[in-house]
Amino acid sequence: LCGMVSPARLRVMLAEFVYCYLLRPWPLRQLTNWTIRKLLPKSVRRGDSTIVLNPRDPVVSGALFFGVYEKGETAFVQRALRSGMTVLDVGANVGYYTALAARRVGPSGRVIALEPDPESFEYLEQTIAANEVGNVDAFQCAAADHEAKMTLHISKDNRGDNRLYEPDPKWSKVTVTARPADDILKEVNVGPVDFIKIDVQGFEASVIKGLQNTIGQSEELTLLAEFWPKGLRDAGGDPKEFLECLRDHDLQLHELTPKGELVELTDFDDLIARHKGRRYTNIVGRKTK
Repeated sequence: LCGMVSPARLRVMLAEFVYCYLLRPWPLRQLTNWTIRKLLPKSVRRGDSTIVLNPRDPVVSGALFFGVYEKGETAFVQRALRSGMTVLDVGANVGYYTALAARRVGPSGRVIALEPDPESFEYLEQTIAANEVGNVDAFQCAAADHEAKMTLHISKDNRGDNRLYEPDPKWSKVTVTARPADDILKEVNVGPVDFIKIDVQGFEASVIKGLQNTIGQSEELTLLAEFWPKGLRDAGGDPKEFLECLRDHDLQLHELTPKGELVELTDFDDLIARHKGRRYTNIVGRKTK
């Protein structure tokens, strides 16, 4: 088998086995996470971008190391971004999409990255520095519908699963600043934006409420957002109202498939029904003229 499969493909197959099977049973999950932490290098290269990894996060940084992190989303982002664009990355984590965007939009473009978790922000800043592009502004801040001090609940093994609502009393907590992204963009003299990526574990509805001015004035906007109905409800929102809000902003909605293809959304109830419990997908909204 090894002689028939390339080393790169073999590593992907191994990683898929690890994330799909070994991380499910609790005892194996702990052992696997410990092993992944020991294997993680300081950084990885993805295309022409450098991503600095968090050695304490076996999920996001582990998936980046193994080359299995969000393939469909990555393919879509790489197709959508062009030189000179302005990009907003909400929930930047260690800066994977920030780095990809910084390279794709080039010196004439601009990237604004928001990440509230102090630990993740540390690696985001290192990722930005490692790429030496000079077109990124990063803020240690959550995006919300109003300015406030909020509690960020920290996932022990997956910094990408941190949440601005309480999933479990046992999770550790940190107080973070939250601001409307409209205010942050105005502060750095950004008007219309071309691309917005949002991944905030169910807090997306609040983010959108704090982005209404920007969305309204961005005539060529593409929005990529995680859509997790349970998470939206847990954060105090309503999944269908969230989709209707995006549609009311003149965004034509599509579901993003695992292969990075777009399927037009015509039935919100069906989309919600197909994603129960921990199941989630990604949606793409595009301004129509």
